[in-house]
Amino acid sequence: MNKQKEQNNVLVTIVIILLVIIAVLWFFLGKNYNNTTNNSNTPTAAKNIKIKVIDDKRCSECQTDQILSQLKLIPSLSAIEVETKDFSDEGIEEYLKENNINTLPAIIFNANNIDSNINTYLTEIPSKEYSLQIWASFNPFIERSDRWFTILDKEKLAEIKESSYVKWNADAEITWLEYSDLECPYCAKLHNAGTPEDLTEKYGNKLNIVFNHFPLQFHNNALPWAQIAECLWETHWSDAFYQLIERSFAEENSKKSFLIDEAVKLWADEDTIKECLKSDKYEDKVTKQMETGASLFWITGTPGNILINNTTGEYEVISWAYPTSAFEAIIDKLLK
Repeated sequence: MNKQKEQNNVLVTIVIILLVIIAVLWFFLGKNYNNTTNNSNTPTAAKNIKIKVIDDKRCSECQTDQILSQLKLIPSLSAIEVETKDFSDEGIEEYLKENNINTLPAIIFNANNIDSNINTYLTEIPSKEYSLQIWASFNPFIERSDRWFTILDKEKLAEIKESSYVKWNADAEITWLEYSDLECPYCAKLHNAGTPEDLTEKYGNKLNIVFNHFPLQFHNNALPWAQIAECLWETHWSDAFYQLIERSFAEENSKKSFLIDEAVKLWADEDTIKECLKSDKYEDKVTKQMETGASLFWITGTPGNILINNTTGEYEVISWAYPTSAFEAIIDKLLK
């Protein structure tokens, strides 16, 4: 009886061991099969995907190689076929115009059945290809100087200044044109860091500032505050206008009446400011400044800063709240 029991125990043990061995083999064989299947499918899918990359050798900040490296991390694009072109190549300028592509690097796919994360950003173009331009920022069609700065038409610059209030020396060599939102935390960061004061101290009469409005839709107070600043200028001129701007950035406040209270502290008549705001008399001016910033300088967010050489018309855009040193580097180049 005991001998039979021992034999049964041995048999059970053997069965368990066999089951464990089978389970282990099944795990590894199944894993290898899946890997083989995936590896065989990925290149097959990628073989049918071709990318045309249009770059511009004049662009030092396009980072096209880095963009391609990131794309190739996507499994379905790991073995893509890439054709590289430069803006100067024959027929490329015409190709871009025909397909309404104004910024580079342009990344053109021959298909849009790639990856859900990529498909979202693909737009069909007239050539029946698909353009991915989420990294594109360089406009190859803009006129540029020998020093590689973009050129601003002097009549356009005169129009901007005519509808704005120039702070400091009107005849300065350099203008800092700022498109800003009075409720923007990044604009506040730029101003509260002391950048305007630091630049004034360094460049003196060589620099002036022009503030233009760019109220963002998701900031509820931005548009009325822009109009309040204009209403204050109407009675107190540019000094009060710029003081009110600095106060809006110096203190966080979500009350719509906040800037009216600050205007009153600058000796404005409260009823006059409220009546001016109610009339919406400056809404068209604010809207036009936004449209100019977007169409002329491609401003999409705030702060959008344009540093301009008033003699040559050369300019460079520096977006967001960069430190003072970044502004100085551009101004020094513009002054040479």
